[in-house]
Amino acid sequence: MLGGLAAGAALAPVWPACAKLLSVGRRQVDTFSLSNGLQVVALPSSRAPIVTQLLVYKVGSADEVPGKTGIAHFLEHMMFKGTDIVGPSEFSRVVSKNGGRDNAYTTYDSTGYYQTVSPDRLELVMRMEADRMANLRMTEKELAPERQVVLEERRMRIDNSPSALLDEVVNERLYGQGQPYGMPISGTVADVEALTLADLREFYRQHYMPNNAILIVGGDITSEQVRGLAERFYGPIPARPVAPRRRPDHGASGLPQTVSRADPRVREPRWSRHYLAPSYNKGESQYAYALQVLAQLLGGTETSRLWRVLVVDGKRALSAWAGYRPNSLGLASFDIGIHPAASVTMAEVESAVTAELGRLIDGGVGNDELERAQNQMLASAIYAQDSLQSGPRIYGGTLSTGSTVADIAAWPERISSVRPDDVVAAARHVWQPQRLVTSLLTPPSGIR
Repeated sequence: MLGGLAAGAALAPVWPACAKLLSVGRRQVDTFSLSNGLQVVALPSSRAPIVTQLLVYKVGSADEVPGKTGIAHFLEHMMFKGTDIVGPSEFSRVVSKNGGRDNAYTTYDSTGYYQTVSPDRLELVMRMEADRMANLRMTEKELAPERQVVLEERRMRIDNSPSALLDEVVNERLYGQGQPYGMPISGTVADVEALTLADLREFYRQHYMPNNAILIVGGDITSEQVRGLAERFYGPIPARPVAPRRRPDHGASGLPQTVSRADPRVREPRWSRHYLAPSYNKGESQYAYALQVLAQLLGGTETSRLWRVLVVDGKRALSAWAGYRPNSLGLASFDIGIHPAASVTMAEVESAVTAELGRLIDGGVGNDELERAQNQMLASAIYAQDSLQSGPRIYGGTLSTGSTVADIAAWPERISSVRPDDVVAAARHVWQPQRLVTSLLTPPSGIR
C-alpha cells in the first residue's frame, strides 16, 4: 500500500512538517559493506528474543530472457537442494530442528531467502546461507522432481486462479510481450519444462555472489555481532563481475487496450484499470510520492473516495481499491479495481470510476482529505515498528531496486510534504489513455 517504504519509514527522525500530521520516530539502523561488496544492514531490536536473517539477491524474473522464463523462481527452489556440507533438502530441516522457520520468495526485481530463529542460532543459519551462496550443488536426480513441484505451484497459484491468469495478460499488454515485467514470475509451462541443469547453474553463476546481494539482520542482536558474523561467514566469498541490469523506460505500444477473461470459476466479477506509472527509478519519478498519497486517498481504505462513492453511497460495488508501488527497478503501475454489486454492469462501473477521477482532477483535493491519507500512511509506518518481519523485507525490496537507506529515512518527510496540487498533477500525468489497460473478469455468461 505504501510503495514498499512504509515500514522503513519507522527509521526516520521526527518531522515537524505539519502540526496535524503524525510524527514517525527513529529506529536504530546500521549499514556497512564487506570488502567483497556484500551490503549489510543491521536492525537491532530487543522487543522479542528472536532474530531474522534475510539475504536478498539483486535478481528476479525481470532479469530473465524470453525462452528462459521461470528460471529465477526455479533456482529459488533448487537453492534448498544442498551443498557438500548440508545434504539435499536438509537446510529447512536443520532450521526447523533448531526451532526456527525459513522460506524464500521471488519477485520481478529480487529473490530473497530468510530464516527466523532464536539469537543463539543466528550463527548456524548464517553459516548455512553463506555456504549455499558459494557452494550450491544441483544434480539431475533432484532436477526432475523439483521441476514438478515448480509446475504444481504454478498450477495452484496461477492456473487455478482466473484473476491471476488475467493479470498475466494485463502485464504483457501493459509492458509488452517479452519485456521484463511482461513475462510471468513463475514462467510459462513450456519454458519451465525446457530448463536444463546447465541453465540453472549458469544463472546461479551469473547472479549469486556477495557483491550482488544484501544481507539484512533484524531482531535481538547488536550491530557488532552482525558485523562479526557477516565478516566470518560471508567475508571469504569472492566477488565476481555483475552484468548491468536493464529495464525499458517505456511500456507497450498500442495502448489503450481492453482485455477480458470469462471463466466458469469466477464468482465475483472484477473491473480494473492499470496505468503505466513512474517508479523511483524510471519515468517522471518526481511524482512517486504524490502517487502514493493519491492511491491512499482514492482507494486505500474504506474511507477512501472510491469506496465512499461506489460502495457506501452508490451501492454499485462490493469493494473498491487503488494501489501503486513505486519501489521498482523499471516502470510501475497505478491500479484501480472494483467488484461490482449484483446487477451492476461493467459499463456502469467504468462510468462511475471515470466520473470520480474527473472530479478529482477538476475539483482538486482538500486539505483534510489529504492529511487523513497522509496520517493513515504514517500510522502504518509507526505500527510497522512492532513487526520483526517488516523491517528486513522493506530494506531488501528497497535496496535491491536502487534506493538507499537515506531514501527510507526520508520517506515520512517526503510523504508529509505532498500537497493537494502535487496529487492532482500526479493524477494528470498518469491517468492518460495511452498508458492504460482495462481488464474485465466475468463468469461465462458475462456481465455487460
